Formats: sequence, C-alpha cells, structure tokens
Amino acid sequence: MNTGETRGEAPCGAGSPGTPRRSREVLLLPGRGTAVLLLVVAALSAVSLLSRAVTGAPALDGVPGLDNLERWFYVDREGGVPAWFNAVLLFVCAERLWHVSRAARAEGHPQRRWRRHWLLLAVAFGYLSFDEMSAVHEIVIGPLREGFGLTGFLSFAWVVVAVPLVVAFGLLFVRFLLAQSPAVRWGVLLSAAVYLGGAVGVEVLSAGAYSSLGEDSALYVLAAGVEEALEMAGLVLFLGVVTTVLHTGPAGPAVVTLPRDAASRRASTTG
Repeated sequence: MNTGETRGEAPCGAGSPGTPRRSREVLLLPGRGTAVLLLVVAALSAVSLLSRAVTGAPALDGVPGLDNLERWFYVDREGGVPAWFNAVLLFVCAERLWHVSRAARAEGHPQRRWRRHWLLLAVAFGYLSFDEMSAVHEIVIGPLREGFGLTGFLSFAWVVVAVPLVVAFGLLFVRFLLAQSPAVRWGVLLSAAVYLGGAVGVEVLSAGAYSSLGEDSALYVLAAGVEEALEMAGLVLFLGVVTTVLHTGPAGPAVVTLPRDAASRRASTTG
C-alpha cells in the first residue's frame, strides 16, 4: 500500500552526494490474510448478484433452493452471510483496537498519549458490529423520514444522523492521525474513504434508486452490491493496518522506504 512520502539522502551513484531525494513509505499489511479476505469480499459480492439474477429469471421460477440462495447471500438481506461477515470483521477490528489500547498503557510506549483514542475506536467498532446484526439504525429511518419529510436520495434517513457524527468523529481524531507515521495515517484514511464511500456515499445513491425504481430494480440491486462490497473492503484494509500496528509493538508499524525516482531505483538495484 503506497501511503506517504519521506525524504532522505541519496545513495552513492544517485546524483551528487547529499542531494535530497523523494521516496515512498509503504505499509506492509499482514501477509496473505488481507488478500484472502479481499477475495472473500469479491466472492460474496459475486454470489449476491448471482442470487438476485437467478431469482428474478422467469425461466427458473419454481426451482428449489433459489429463494434460500437469495435469503442467505443477497447483501441487502439482514442476517445473511454477508451481514455476518461484516459483523465479524467489525468485531475483530474492535478486538485488535482494544489490544493496541492496552499495549499503549505501558510506560514509554509510542502510542501512550493516544491510548484513549485507540480505546474509543474499539468501542465504536464494537457498537458497529452489534448494529450490523441488530440493525438498530434501521429503527430511526421511519421516524426521521416522516418527521422531516425525507424522500429520494435521503429516503434512507439514518444518513442525516450518521454524516454529522462521522464529521465530529473525524475532527476528534485529526491530531491522532497527524501523530501517526505516514504509513499508518494514510492506511487509515484510505480504508475510511473506501468504507464511508460505500456506507454513506453509495448508500445515498441506492436510496435514490430505491425511491424512484424500487428494491427490485437492477440499478438498486447493483448499488446495494457496490455499497456492501466497499464497506467490507474498507474493513479488511483497516483490519490489516491495525493488525500490523498491533503485531509490531513499540517498534512501530512495519514499513519499507522505496526510492521514488528512476535514478534512485537503478542505484538501489545495482548497488
């Protein structure tokens, strides 16, 4: 993951001595785990779309088991496999964040000043895991929609509450992020952008499709699939970042600095 830039001294043969060069800092996510989980996300997304396609095909009406395929694998169904997968990802993120917070309590730990921020993140992800399975946020949709007369892109009215909370949460963590290494900072920001792009951004678009075309429309089914895929992918990336921070301990996250310019690349391979 390309997550930031640093500056260093040019090696021998890479320009004049002491000439500053630009380089990239790369965060090493945990080996095969992140790749495997992203493949699972892709597989669940594909099966979800397939379940809707075969269920809506007239030629397959009456075929046993198709309703169960949609019931268990369509991403817009509560309590299905994608929902459980999302809930487990959120819970594991919360568990890893809690362990980082505990480790940061030690004297001299580089994250000691930010241990409460890690703990707050753990609590937030724990709640999100609970909400994923209980769908608490769905309860507020009806009252908010009726109370404020929300339609169209705001039909899923919980986003009216979620967006201000996300902004407030983000402002609370500005100094925390700035204090992290570039690799961790940009890793967190990337995963947050992917997750929120689905949970809020695509959610608004899918609400518009739902309001105008209905939940059985191809546009809504596609939007719901993209939304959930982005949410799951964002969680996988964030889990990779937090796991890396946790496993590397006080020494900091595992990073590698790569030369940015071609001359430095040639020097590093020949030197």
